[in-house]
Amino acid sequence: MIERVFKAENMIFFLLCIVSVFTYSQCMTDTHLMPKWYFTAFVLLLAVLALLVKSIFNRLSKIDFLIYSYFISFICLIQALYGILQWLKLIPSVGRFQVVGSFDNPAGFAACLCAGLPFIFLCLKEVRGKKQKTILYLLLLAVVLAIVVSGSRSGVLTIAIVLTIWLYPYIPFKLKSKILISVCLILVLLGGGYFLKKDSADGRLLIWRCSLEMVKDLPFCGYGINGFKAHYMDYQANFLMEKPNSGYMKLADNVSSPFNEYLNIMIKFGYLGMIILISGILLLIFCYCKDPKYEKRIALYSLLSIGIFSMFSYPFTYPFVWIIICLDIFVLMRGNIVLNIQKNYKNILYVFAIAVCSWGGIKLYQRINAEYQWGKIAYSTANENLAIYYKLMSVMGNNPYFLYNYSVALFELNRLNESLKLALFCNRYWADYDLELLLGSIYSKMKDYDMAEIHYRKASLMCPCRFVPLETARPGMAVVAELSDNEIKIEACDYPKLRIYLNDRMVDMDKPVKVNSMQVMQIRNKVRRELSYIDIN
Repeated sequence: MIERVFKAENMIFFLLCIVSVFTYSQCMTDTHLMPKWYFTAFVLLLAVLALLVKSIFNRLSKIDFLIYSYFISFICLIQALYGILQWLKLIPSVGRFQVVGSFDNPAGFAACLCAGLPFIFLCLKEVRGKKQKTILYLLLLAVVLAIVVSGSRSGVLTIAIVLTIWLYPYIPFKLKSKILISVCLILVLLGGGYFLKKDSADGRLLIWRCSLEMVKDLPFCGYGINGFKAHYMDYQANFLMEKPNSGYMKLADNVSSPFNEYLNIMIKFGYLGMIILISGILLLIFCYCKDPKYEKRIALYSLLSIGIFSMFSYPFTYPFVWIIICLDIFVLMRGNIVLNIQKNYKNILYVFAIAVCSWGGIKLYQRINAEYQWGKIAYSTANENLAIYYKLMSVMGNNPYFLYNYSVALFELNRLNESLKLALFCNRYWADYDLELLLGSIYSKMKDYDMAEIHYRKASLMCPCRFVPLETARPGMAVVAELSDNEIKIEACDYPKLRIYLNDRMVDMDKPVKVNSMQVMQIRNKVRRELSYIDIN
């Protein structure tokens, strides 16, 4: 067993899982997610190169699913203990969530534990000693407890269903009773999950409703890879503009995911993408039915776990989940698809693959280096940083967060035309509340108050619960009245219109506060002072 564990390909897989779960870098702007992706890709490229070289010399590598299951179970144990210690407040948490493990939110933490949970079942089946089984049952309990205390409703529902299916043969009831108990359990968890955090659940209903509108408008081919980020917030703004008295007004916020991977696929690739996905699922089920081994059943359980979680969250955001998916698919299809390639052609393919991996490694290094350089200047607006931003454009120019950051730096240095050009270019990739505020601020400083008002209003519609558009739009409108060349005309015509606009906005002054803070109090006081000044004059 020890020799199997320490085989080169097995250790590479273990390293791949480790970096996909625990990598962290404070030198990048995104300290938790992007380092996991970059270093997972780096280890994967090295692994593929090593395996290709071995294959050229006819030293074939085999996947040892049992050893991989032990590795995944061990990683889940470490992650679960990490979360439990955060819950007990023995180690610090990240951000506003208490239980996140090595992630920045409970979704990533729970997604990875749910994806890895079924592999513990295989370990339990294979071990023989009583002590080993006890340890594995404690490991299983730790993972379940960690998911529960994380507060992830998607995670709790997922483990409840997967554990029910796993324990189904051992439940001492008749078939009808088992089905009734299972259905009641799912309904209770769904209802409990909804009412436990009703505002959050209603917010997701708003996101799904607006997402379905996107699908209706472009149903067959979708909007492309970045379709959701590029268009969703515009749909949310339009929906809230058409329904100003909707209960969703106080729940709407900046959104970067539809909280449903199936909707995400339809938005990106349309019905065509869903047809391909369903066809792939049916193919995997067929492969299992053709050769129903227990390890293939575990792979199905794992895919089922990810599939259930995907209905209410975004597990595909995390590299560890992708590693598990690829492993599951390989295990299910193993023995069903055989490729016979002549030796000469095989060597040519190997050399070509090595060349592609080498090129990919160079590009990846450039990207990681660019991320580190951006991380050093992201929160500084010094003039000398602009040369670094310009240099990084060739590598980072398709990253909307980088473009936004660059545009803010230009705005702070009063290079308004360049800032506007970059912000509008960023808007092609990203419809966002903060970007609309930036555009409003740029136009306001350029004294194009009509365009400024359009973007401020749009930002306010995107996130009606936010107070910053309330602060920013009013001074902008007041400036229009004060700086116009013809004050008498404004007094006679535009000023009453301005008064109506301000009075309409007074409704917002009394709106419920989603997250109360010193900033909200300062904004309210500032706007009251400005309204008083306008009323006096």
